[in-house]
Amino acid sequence: MYKLWMFDFDNTIARLEPEVDWAGGRLILEPYLRSIGAPDQLFARIPRGNLPLYDAYRTLMLAEIKHPGVSEGLRRASEIIEKIELAGVDRAQPLEGAIEALAALKAAGAAVAIVTSNSSRTVKRWLGRQAGASVDAIVGRDTLLGLKPAPDMLIAALELFSVDRSQAAFVGDSEADWLAAQSCGVQFYGIAATDAARDRLLAAGASEIFGSPAALAIGVIAPAARA
Repeated sequence: MYKLWMFDFDNTIARLEPEVDWAGGRLILEPYLRSIGAPDQLFARIPRGNLPLYDAYRTLMLAEIKHPGVSEGLRRASEIIEKIELAGVDRAQPLEGAIEALAALKAAGAAVAIVTSNSSRTVKRWLGRQAGASVDAIVGRDTLLGLKPAPDMLIAALELFSVDRSQAAFVGDSEADWLAAQSCGVQFYGIAATDAARDRLLAAGASEIFGSPAALAIGVIAPAARA
């Protein structure tokens, strides 16, 4: 039993993605970033998506164009994405066995954290609507840390709980999650609800892959708790 279990949120614990108007959010986020000086080549390089655009802007601002307004601009960009997340989060359903898996880990004495590219406020609101759902910490986009596949947020969670990497596991659904776990040096467990998702994780190099949090609980969490 690992001392710390970290979970991605969207498509790992909750089905948020299909409930959010991501395309509509881009129509708000892009004009804002242009208004605060984001270069044209950034939008040409990332023609769609909100989180990739946000993170690319973050990297550019912090690495190349350092000025006092960087943090405030990033915070406002994160809040724009948060607003569209919150508009859909109440409709997001938990993946099979997600709430039970979190509860089983807590009952076994492990610390549980959500480490996500979503806003921590989005996650808190969702958890508050799920009976029996609780975690010890949420490390989200509003920390202004680098998004996965960067290991920054995983490292922040490890430091928060003063846990060695060998005593921690990360559960996620994407190649970015797998790469972040590899960079951080923690055990990775994949959640793949479809064959296509499983194939993507396998192609990335992941080997411990489960069809749902319920399957993860049966295959890994329950045996570890008994041991």
